[in-house]
Amino acid sequence: IYTALQVDFTKTTDFLSAQLTDLQKEVSEIKQRTSAIEAENAQLRLQINKPSVADSDDLREIIINLKTDLNDRDQAQLINDIELVGIPEFEGESCGHIALAVATKLGVSLEERDLVTATRVGGRRAGRAGEEGSSPRPRPRPIVVRLARRSLRDNLIKSARVRRGASTADLGLPLHEPNPLYINERLTKMNRTLFAKAREQARQQRWRFVWTAEGRVKVRRDETSTVHHIRAESDILRVFGSASISS
Repeated sequence: IYTALQVDFTKTTDFLSAQLTDLQKEVSEIKQRTSAIEAENAQLRLQINKPSVADSDDLREIIINLKTDLNDRDQAQLINDIELVGIPEFEGESCGHIALAVATKLGVSLEERDLVTATRVGGRRAGRAGEEGSSPRPRPRPIVVRLARRSLRDNLIKSARVRRGASTADLGLPLHEPNPLYINERLTKMNRTLFAKAREQARQQRWRFVWTAEGRVKVRRDETSTVHHIRAESDILRVFGSASISS
């Protein structure tokens, strides 16, 4: 009986030992898999926290495109607007009456009902025209005029280009030294910046033409060259960068 019990005990312990060995192997495999998963997760976190150069470039391009699209929409909201630049600023003035006087001077028929709004824009400056002790007088703030129809805006801009050299004389303003009068398209802040940078690059590169049309900045080297549209700073680098290399 003792021998039989001993044999059964030995078989049982051998079985348990084998089971324990298998369990240890499974635990070891689980540890290895866990370590591999943790390493993979660490790598993924590293990639998320530190995007590749390609990912950064793609993200930068997306942001630029979004800003450009938003700027185009903002510019479309100004399609009926013009800026009157160079008109001296006086206390008690009526910007609407000034806008009508400018239209008359340019030979464009304009009535009060054609004006949606007319107002000075920008921070008020000290020493405005008509005040004593303001020498030298700072440049007056522009007058922004929103017209009821786009055709009116187009007629005013076209007439202003035909009558280059117009001044603030004969506008019914108080006594002042006449200034050059400019009628411009109204641009968004982004487009004003692009226009200024394009003009500076054109000056440096000796390009002849920089202008705006329908709120878009355009440049051209000469009468026979291609017209380039400037919608973002990358366009300035693309257009004038290649020009500087080829020149």
